[in-house]
Amino acid sequence: MPRTSSRGRFGRLLLGVLLACCWSAVKAAPQPPKTIAFANGKWFNGRSFERKTAYAVDGVLSFRRPAEVDLTIDLKGGFVVPPFGEAHNHNVEPLNNLDILTALYLKHGIFYVKNPNNLARDRQAVIAKINQPESIDVIFSNGGLTGSGGHPTEIPQRVIKRGLWTNADAEGGFYYSIDSEAELNQKWPAILATKPDFIKTYLLYSEQYEKRKNDPHYDAWKGLNPTLLPLIVKKAHEAGLRVSTHIEDAADFQSALEAGVDEINHMPGFRYSADLEPHPMSDFEISEADARMAELRGTYIVTTLAGATQQTDPKLREQQDALNTRNLALLLKHRVKLALGSDAYRADTVPEALYLRSLRVMDNRTLLNIWCTTTAEAIFPQRRIGHLKEGYEASFLVLPRNPLDDFSAIEQITLEVKQGHVLDQKK
Repeated sequence: MPRTSSRGRFGRLLLGVLLACCWSAVKAAPQPPKTIAFANGKWFNGRSFERKTAYAVDGVLSFRRPAEVDLTIDLKGGFVVPPFGEAHNHNVEPLNNLDILTALYLKHGIFYVKNPNNLARDRQAVIAKINQPESIDVIFSNGGLTGSGGHPTEIPQRVIKRGLWTNADAEGGFYYSIDSEAELNQKWPAILATKPDFIKTYLLYSEQYEKRKNDPHYDAWKGLNPTLLPLIVKKAHEAGLRVSTHIEDAADFQSALEAGVDEINHMPGFRYSADLEPHPMSDFEISEADARMAELRGTYIVTTLAGATQQTDPKLREQQDALNTRNLALLLKHRVKLALGSDAYRADTVPEALYLRSLRVMDNRTLLNIWCTTTAEAIFPQRRIGHLKEGYEASFLVLPRNPLDDFSAIEQITLEVKQGHVLDQKK
């Protein structure tokens, strides 16, 4: 038997290691078939469901049969809708169990998430597990812009006391205190250096800004000087960044619109009974003029209203539901762009959608379009998502029943596909 040289043995060993690594990579990141046909499905067109066959071709949706099909999946008469979105949640961060969180989002059919305030370093810590075909897609604002002592300055203090963050994670980390134009100009390069996907700002009872700004009694219940918001919007837009603004009451809502923000986070009065002083309900009622302004400017309004379900006082719950119903009806009347967000760290937009449904202020078709389409557009305005159209991403959910007739079908997803990848629902 001929002897083998040491160089030959080393070469075979190296080849074996390379093959093993390649096989492991293939097992770790399976590729979908190049072309999949989805037969016998009823596809949502924004108004109704159409029975037809669709194809995922290199992750893109098509309704024209390609020359070759690698795999056919029978949808068995299922109802196909675009994926759901979550336009306001801070739970994609390393203090959370990201694997469990991602699995829950995907189980609920939520593919797109917007985090409107986070530590920039936290984004880097989770980036390897998100924005992939078989995970959730997330964008981050990084640190938010507020006034001295304003919301959310109290949040880092709580986490620091638990020993999980340091003082460096407060000012200049989770938030930036901006009290003047000079301070905005000084801190703006550092804000941009974190490479935010958008800019998050805070208004809290801004009509009382002068009263609250230097009073520690109002710590965490104040925000930016409203006169600074237009300057922030101008700088952000020049940098190609959209601006989202936290609001509390109708005056904040109006100030945000007048400043030209792209998105308003929360609806007026979403936690109206929580402020340090009482307010008449009229402080939280959106005006007809402001609803028209929101429509004309194309401003997105993120709901975050399901917190009302935690209200234990029956009278306050009734008032909250009545306020939410009135404001929603007015915004719907003017065709304002609504997006679903929950701002619920341990939940997502499923309870939000079910709460809005319970108010009976919109029909199932309208609610489904808001959750599937407008919410996706609010999160990723440049992507071809939110519709089941030719050339859009091949991402969709299959439901067992028509959600226009029975909205509870949204809780019984039978198949999920993201960018042509059929997701494993057993994970």
